[in-house]
Amino acid sequence: MLERPRVVVVGGGIAGLEAAANLAERGVSVTLIERGSRLGGNGLSVCCKAIEGVCQLCGGCLLAERLAQVRHLSGVQVLLDTTVARYDRGNGGFSLSLSGAGVPEGPLAADAVILATGFDHVDARNKGPYGYGILPMVTTGEEMERRLRLEGQGAYDGLGAARVAFIQCVGSRDEHMGRGYCSQVCCRYAVRLARLLIARNPGLQVSVFKMDIQSGGRDFMASWRAAAADGVRFVAGLPAVVRRSVDSPGAASFVYDDILAGRVVEETFDLIVLSTGMQPRRDAPEVAEAVGINLDRFGFFAAADDETSTLVPGVFVAGSCQAPRSLAESAAHARCAAEACYRYVAERQP
Repeated sequence: MLERPRVVVVGGGIAGLEAAANLAERGVSVTLIERGSRLGGNGLSVCCKAIEGVCQLCGGCLLAERLAQVRHLSGVQVLLDTTVARYDRGNGGFSLSLSGAGVPEGPLAADAVILATGFDHVDARNKGPYGYGILPMVTTGEEMERRLRLEGQGAYDGLGAARVAFIQCVGSRDEHMGRGYCSQVCCRYAVRLARLLIARNPGLQVSVFKMDIQSGGRDFMASWRAAAADGVRFVAGLPAVVRRSVDSPGAASFVYDDILAGRVVEETFDLIVLSTGMQPRRDAPEVAEAVGINLDRFGFFAAADDETSTLVPGVFVAGSCQAPRSLAESAAHARCAAEACYRYVAERQP
């Protein structure tokens, strides 16, 4: 009887879960390694943005589906609170030394490895002029999503006729911060969150300050048009500095250049949401060095033309560790990585 191929998937977010499930369903023996105490990764903070039961296609429900799927697959061994301390090559495969409580004794053997280590959220404190962490009325999109996830869709009920501003591209498309790339997800979640807030607070005034709108993703154009119909105002211009309002206690003001109107304007808002983007994980350089792969110029894992293979045979990358992606896009990319990985191990079976 032939031995089942063995693949280690590093990272238990949506990409790791998708890759593990895909391979296990093909008869591959999968070990899924997650450094945290639970599976889910950054997707655990994504809230459902359905409006009165109508889905906005944000992808927030995908994580729960994959978590349930992996739990019922006998071919997946899950190791939580575990990291890979060392990757060694030999005998046509890999020997992984693990670190963590309750890990198996001795190194873990694998025929291939899929890295699905995810991303870090941009720290809005690095955008000091916007006052995050200092002004209480300034929050981030990640924090808003997390609160809605934990407290339910009524978390921001009671805003009434408040003035809310979303400021886009905080930490993305910013050459001064070394992030001259689009994070792909910020426009999508801001527009959908704006619609959800208005649906719960009909008198709400919402403005989105942007460079432009990145219209990728599932049916995003429909969400954008619906947001405009809901009364969301889109302004082509970003503020430079956010300050506590002198005239309105508890509010904040900023000056911006309204590019299309050709004028400089000052406005006051009761709540300001910074649409923060994605950045490579802090440990990406150490992981890349340990495995022997390269980073791209922004610090994400570099891949070949298929966007899943690396320069090291048998090492594949999946999800937003390779480039910024939404939950749905990370899952789709992970399926491609699993397919490439399966072909690799199948070709090496005796």
